[in-house]
Amino acid sequence: MSIPLPPERTTIASMARCFALAAIPLLILGSIVLISWPGYLSHDAAFQWHQARTGVFAEVAPPLLPALWRIFLWLGFPASSGPLLLILGLHVFAFARLALVAYSRGETRLALTHAVLGPACPLLLLLIPHVWSDLLLSGALLGAVALLAGRRLSAISQFAFLGLCLIAVSARHNGIFAVLPLVVWWISADWREHSRLRKSLVAIAVLAVLVLCKSLLTNALVTQRLDTWAVAPMFDLQAVSVATDRQLFPASLTGPGMDVEQLRAAFTPYTSPTLFGGTRSGVANPTIAALSPVQRADLLHAWRQLWFEPAWWAHRSRLFAAMLGPHATPELRDLADMPGNKHFGDNPPLQPRFPTANANYRTAADVFRVGPIYAPALYLALGVLGLWAMWKRRRRERPVKEPLVADWWTAAVAISASAWCYTLPYFVIAPSADTRYVFWPALASWLVFLISLANTPAPRTSILSSS
Repeated sequence: MSIPLPPERTTIASMARCFALAAIPLLILGSIVLISWPGYLSHDAAFQWHQARTGVFAEVAPPLLPALWRIFLWLGFPASSGPLLLILGLHVFAFARLALVAYSRGETRLALTHAVLGPACPLLLLLIPHVWSDLLLSGALLGAVALLAGRRLSAISQFAFLGLCLIAVSARHNGIFAVLPLVVWWISADWREHSRLRKSLVAIAVLAVLVLCKSLLTNALVTQRLDTWAVAPMFDLQAVSVATDRQLFPASLTGPGMDVEQLRAAFTPYTSPTLFGGTRSGVANPTIAALSPVQRADLLHAWRQLWFEPAWWAHRSRLFAAMLGPHATPELRDLADMPGNKHFGDNPPLQPRFPTANANYRTAADVFRVGPIYAPALYLALGVLGLWAMWKRRRRERPVKEPLVADWWTAAVAISASAWCYTLPYFVIAPSADTRYVFWPALASWLVFLISLANTPAPRTSILSSS
């Protein structure tokens, strides 16, 4: 048996650089999570923890996160540590892999950008301590992007990619919108020798299977069916009723005597929960009990009539603009993030492990709250700017008729498409102006902007081709 020779110094140096690149995202994001340990629980997160502890899953939100949380508790992870570490791990893995992919291609500047500036996104540093399904979605999607940015996917990598897509689809009801462009990217790259029709059919089949698996998972876990989707239409009915001075709620959805004055007293322009507890007559709450078939039919009919009302468009535009804005005003501040730990049921109380460091971190975060640094619209604009700059560079450096190759340009297009496919439906479906709803679009756009800044003209070989 021969004795292996010592590795060359260049190999050792290269391995050291790879280790450093992979460690930087962990150092940046891990320090924020450590400072804020055991993370932040909003009312929704506290309720999901209660579901994880009791094993009773109500369909207020998709049951994936509380189900995973229950597994972590069974494995011995205390309190919120399990899902918090999962969210951290997904984001760290994604940025580390993106950096290593760029480094393996000799793109040192882009590798450093992914490793340092990627996890340093201000909005990510603000929200990473929160145990939210929105963060689980962004971590899964970012991990899927990182897998696609490497070589042609092996069988194991394809399985991992589909698993991450399933997590994203199952974490949020509208996650399929963000997954669709990534599936198209994957099929276009790994099935490039097939016809366009076959690739389209495969993409449709993959998306259908993901939705089916999500439905089967939900049906297997949920013990109480609810109609959470109805919150946004009911909020719209309240807003238009107040704006037009007409009570537009169907009688099946309210108690006797409902009038505009009650709806106006319970109305807040940017969030819906006050509707369900602020009126004297009472309004059916679809997050507590499922609507009857008659109530669903009446609600959908009344909501469709709103589309012809200018007040509906004004309400939706105001809500959408606030969701994308900086959340600097007092009425929007609590919708940007929710530091602290809300109590629900018999959940044990949680206290910061490092209160002084956590207080300093929150003080620093509040300093920037009045500016645009936490506005998702800023990141979406940077993403569009970066994509436009890459398109101009591509037109200048390559013949117009040259076939599209799967380079960083392709990655940027797919990531941007995922961001906007997920953002635009919120104009209609957003029940409030929470920043977290559009966190994935903001993070994806930040990544596109960084790629455009550091990307050098790509070689003729594809980043998805085999070495």
